[in-house]
Amino acid sequence: MPSSIDLPSAIARAREGQAQAIRELYDVYSDPVRRYCYVRLGDSESAQDCVQEVFVCIWKGVKNFEYRGDLSFTAWLYTIANNVLVSYVRKRRRVQQVPLTPELNLTDPRSHDSARNICDRLALRDAISQLTTEQQQVITLKFFVGLSNLEIAEIVGRSEGAVKALQHRAINRLQHILSNECASLFADFSVGEMA
Repeated sequence: MPSSIDLPSAIARAREGQAQAIRELYDVYSDPVRRYCYVRLGDSESAQDCVQEVFVCIWKGVKNFEYRGDLSFTAWLYTIANNVLVSYVRKRRRVQQVPLTPELNLTDPRSHDSARNICDRLALRDAISQLTTEQQQVITLKFFVGLSNLEIAEIVGRSEGAVKALQHRAINRLQHILSNECASLFADFSVGEMA
């Protein structure tokens, strides 16, 4: 994940208690963390609440964080984000559906939303919700946050090969779910045409 700040310096200043350093980290990392939380929770207010909690945790824990390169910080950041999400879901005991709002910003802003695009996103959202929790996390980090397999491996505590295998199985499962849904739609359409 590219950053537009001198990460080692910002972390060192944050460890010294400089609030400006936390603001710099927030400015660079809050949007990707918000997307990660939003995709997992489906609610922009809940996602923003989680982002705030993530950065409170960073503020409280940065003194104990040992910087060993940008990857170590990314792994620490998304481990905190995942822990905050798990805690949030446990507290709320429900996960909402992801509404199709422009703030998610998952499509190319130059493209026009068509009914087909909307239907495709709804189908994909539903299909992702049918994956295992670990597959959902890997797919979200890869395709919605844009992390590398190495970064994801560090976050989920698996080898890079295991992450690739999880992605492969998740994508195959998504293809299977979506192809079955498509076949079902055509069957429903055919029955409707005959009536």
